[in-house]
Amino acid sequence: MSKGASLPYRLRPNKAVDRELFLGLLSRLAASLDLEDYRYVGLGGPFLEDFRLLHARLGINDLVSVEVEESVHLRQHFNRPIDRIECVHSTLEDYIDGTDFEKPVIIWFDYTVPSEITEQIERFARTVVEVPLNSILRITLNANPESLGKPEPGEIAVELSGVKSSAQKTLQEWRLDRLRERLGGLFPSDLKPEEMTRKRYGSCLLKTLHIAVEKEVLNFTDRRAAWVLATHYADGQPMVTATLIVAPKDNTSIEPLLEKWEYNSSPEVPLVVDMPALSTLERLTMESCDNPQEKLGFDLPRSDMGEDPYLSFKRFYRFFPHFSRIEL
Repeated sequence: MSKGASLPYRLRPNKAVDRELFLGLLSRLAASLDLEDYRYVGLGGPFLEDFRLLHARLGINDLVSVEVEESVHLRQHFNRPIDRIECVHSTLEDYIDGTDFEKPVIIWFDYTVPSEITEQIERFARTVVEVPLNSILRITLNANPESLGKPEPGEIAVELSGVKSSAQKTLQEWRLDRLRERLGGLFPSDLKPEEMTRKRYGSCLLKTLHIAVEKEVLNFTDRRAAWVLATHYADGQPMVTATLIVAPKDNTSIEPLLEKWEYNSSPEVPLVVDMPALSTLERLTMESCDNPQEKLGFDLPRSDMGEDPYLSFKRFYRFFPHFSRIEL
């Protein structure tokens, strides 16, 4: 587990919104797919909060948290909010390879290590064709373009008045080459250097993921990937997520369940979750006014994700976490 993964949700409001979107998706699917009979497999971290919420909101009782770090695994045993959670000391990949899933499963591949992006995408795509039909698979990937490395001095061009040396590359061109080397055969041929930024790099990874999954599914006649939710957010580190249902090939009953859900999305057009940092008074004002910008009388700063903070808040305010101090 990375240090970033151990941060509490109160320090990651955009991830908290993303998790609520996932729970909202599952709630819409629960009755039609009988989700309470599924097994949920994920990386619960030391506090297992996702597991508590899935049990409380959906009634799922078959819960497996997989953790490779022994110290975190021991903390999970101590912190288990319910006794129905099985804590397994293993890698997620080894657990999946060693388990015969006899019923549909929900698996959350919550990855944070960007150097292993190729293996992570390949593993997710392969799992799509290994799990039972109607399973739900979700993946989180680190989408920070700085993870591609840093060029040595003299490797990139220094632009003067908009003109650069033709013999050298820009930082974006250098990053694109590193991504091509990292992805190998998964590299989408239409990626451009200008996409190697914090705002756009996540979409490149989602495009790669989509292509990898669709290639795997083409070899099977019994299933298809129904993409139902994709997000792009940053709480320090930019991240992307994608969720799909392993639907029966000729069954089109999934899409009607979500056609009226405003957050239905795909890797091609992910939701950008970019919530502003607000005081309590600012938040209450924005929730209660038709024109909060006029009421506040000042502009809220934009993050490097580039979204309008007022529009972002309006779209996701129902999921925006509110943390308060409580003396115990």
